[in-house]
Amino acid sequence: GDVTDAAHRGQIADAARRLGGLDAVFNNAGALGPSPQPELLHYPLDVLEAVYRANVIAPLGVLQAVHFALKPDARVINVTSDAGAEAYPTWGGYGSSKAALEHLSAIFAEENPQLRVYAVDPGDMRTQMHQEAFPDEDISDRPLPEASVPGFIRLLTDDLPGGRYKVHEIGQPPAPQAWLNVVVQVRDVGESLKLFRDALGMTIEEEWTETGHGVLLTAGRATLEIGDEEQVAEVDRVEVGQRAPTRIRLAISVPDVEAAADALIAHGAQPLGDTVMTPWGQRNRRVITADGTQITLFQVVTDTITDAVTEDAG
Repeated sequence: GDVTDAAHRGQIADAARRLGGLDAVFNNAGALGPSPQPELLHYPLDVLEAVYRANVIAPLGVLQAVHFALKPDARVINVTSDAGAEAYPTWGGYGSSKAALEHLSAIFAEENPQLRVYAVDPGDMRTQMHQEAFPDEDISDRPLPEASVPGFIRLLTDDLPGGRYKVHEIGQPPAPQAWLNVVVQVRDVGESLKLFRDALGMTIEEEWTETGHGVLLTAGRATLEIGDEEQVAEVDRVEVGQRAPTRIRLAISVPDVEAAADALIAHGAQPLGDTVMTPWGQRNRRVITADGTQITLFQVVTDTITDAVTEDAG
């Protein structure tokens, strides 16, 4: 069909009615205009009008036709282009139409706050339209359209706020941020709390008293873990199988304990034990560097399992 045709938009609306409503509207159809692209002083005005009918008027026409079928919190994805945000010579027709679509999307979002409205730039792709835009160039180095799919899926499924997006920047969820946990053995946890909690304003995130006494204090993005002799000895027993005396040990979260340990060992570190599954739900491995610094590499297994279940459910 042709979305510039009101009759076809009516057929789309009838299909939406038969489906029982819409979770999303994806306005992807568009027109490039002449090939190769002319400068604005030489741009045929009748062709420019046709480009605007396809790239600006038709997407709004689709939304007007199906608005009754949009479910609460439905997603509206209007496909735009970097040419709508950047001024490229000879792209005046297509680029200005996409700029108009972006502004139309922003106003539509303000007028319909119950919907999630996105203007999405898919980037350069190896498509017929892109080849027509560059008729004398080899575009085989451009990514295939399917490379854009993960980003569009995130817009359809994740809780991203409305607005303008570059699809390749959101193609993968951000990697979990690792944190550095400094573990310090102290003689008296209560006395140390007076310093770190009461004097410095750190807050208690976790506390353990089953075997010895340990406290995890948070200070924004940093954490300081302090434990007495008995508690630190218990961690040594779990991770190393015996006491491994040190007053300060670094504990670093990693996505893959084995790979991280291998990398450290390749740079001169020595293992203090094999990888173990801890009672607190982590895969841990202890190493010691050439200068004597002990490092616990840990991988939070419970989060990994949760992510896998969520992905399978999706």
